[in-house]
Amino acid sequence: MAAAGSHCALPSDAKAVGEAWVSRLKNRGALLGYGLAGKGPDGPVNMIDTGLTEREFESWAQENGWRVPAHIRWSFVPAMTLPPVSKTAKEAIRVWPASTARTGVQHQALYHGRVELRDGCFFVGEFGQPADKLAWFHAEMGLDLDESGYFILRDRVSGRTLARLGEDMNWGGPASADIGKDAERALQDACGPGEIYVVGSPEASERFLTQYPHLRQPAAPPRPPSANELRTRPASGPAS
Repeated sequence: MAAAGSHCALPSDAKAVGEAWVSRLKNRGALLGYGLAGKGPDGPVNMIDTGLTEREFESWAQENGWRVPAHIRWSFVPAMTLPPVSKTAKEAIRVWPASTARTGVQHQALYHGRVELRDGCFFVGEFGQPADKLAWFHAEMGLDLDESGYFILRDRVSGRTLARLGEDMNWGGPASADIGKDAERALQDACGPGEIYVVGSPEASERFLTQYPHLRQPAAPPRPPSANELRTRPASGPAS
């Protein structure tokens, strides 16, 4: 397989080959994006972002007897090391509302709000609004319990703890996810016919602001005393 950044001459059938691979990955639900050679919309595919790990991709190609073209630059997602929901957290929820397909490019406007767990279901509210929408997470998010008994969101790739449920959180938005009809029905059957809101991959606001301190709102300085306050303020006496 060609390395992610390698360049090879385009074969005469490059357009047909690229279209075939795009179609295969779409059918598998593992196409995150692709690019075309040249400046026009009719160029052959020369770059594909997959929602598979490199090992998954290689096994899939071998099982189907497909030769992986060297003129296409491929990118792969990192393997996830944690389950979607830990054994200790599983009994407390009705359903884990998260995608199974890996996450592609997302909008990055700064959103904030809270995610709450109530009666086994996850609800989200943005920008200070009540948490009354059904939350939906990206595939890379997992649920666990920490040592103090709090429900926490964890990054399934790195294992990092990202937030405790109920605290102020930030996320990039508007987040998007591919939610199948069956998954949508299962969530609403378990938690009610509410609006589904893709919260994506939230993290604690304090953690986020520690990473990006320039986004922290500076504390407002105290109001200066008025002229009347200055006139009525007692004079300081000599030190005793």
